[in-house]
Amino acid sequence: MVNEVKSNFERSTASYDEEMEARQSYATPPEFQPNERPVDLEEAVGMRAEANYAAAAPRRWREQKHFIGKENEEMRLVNIKSPHMVFRKLQIAGVDARIEAPHFYVWLPDDQTGKLISVRKERSVGRLWLHDDVIEGRVGVSAWVIENGVRIRKMVTTLQYPYGPEWSLMRFDEFDVPICEKYRGWRTALLNLIIADVLTEDEVNRAFGPVPLSPVSLLYRERLYYHRQKTKGLMQ
Repeated sequence: MVNEVKSNFERSTASYDEEMEARQSYATPPEFQPNERPVDLEEAVGMRAEANYAAAAPRRWREQKHFIGKENEEMRLVNIKSPHMVFRKLQIAGVDARIEAPHFYVWLPDDQTGKLISVRKERSVGRLWLHDDVIEGRVGVSAWVIENGVRIRKMVTTLQYPYGPEWSLMRFDEFDVPICEKYRGWRTALLNLIIADVLTEDEVNRAFGPVPLSPVSLLYRERLYYHRQKTKGLMQ
């Protein structure tokens, strides 16, 4: 005689289809139901984007709003000048700004062979020079500067080539962080020369006139102010 196999599990009174539907509902938590996933994913992506934007705040400029937008860019794209025009204005203002290259070549006999070879020489006269080569739309400006008590020649800044606006325009990433210049403003180049003590603020004003008081010039004027204070020993 065969004994009946018994089970400790409670016997179900539901049909097979009803049982499977109940198990499927139990296996999939409500928050992960297929029809709700796109909404949750979109919300999560939005929250992550907001967090990344907030985290980038220390790398944004305090007054960068004056750089962003079509209207602000149009206000900066004014008084277009070539590098030679900028140097010519400095010359008229009495600055020894040289348009000829800061280096030149002469033919001299080689010490070993006696044959004539081309030797590069640095110009020893002038206060600053415009370079004769263009790299990625910029031409360098070299000048005599004092570093660690020694007078040396150094490339201090660049000018947009063949023409540049008065004020620099910036490129920004997806978090509104400035990453590089779209166009180098000639005012930016002059500011770098002032900070490096190659030019004085008075010389720049004589050549190009005083800086207009506008939101466009705010950063320029702030950096000039800090430079004056540092020169007077009031700031480090």
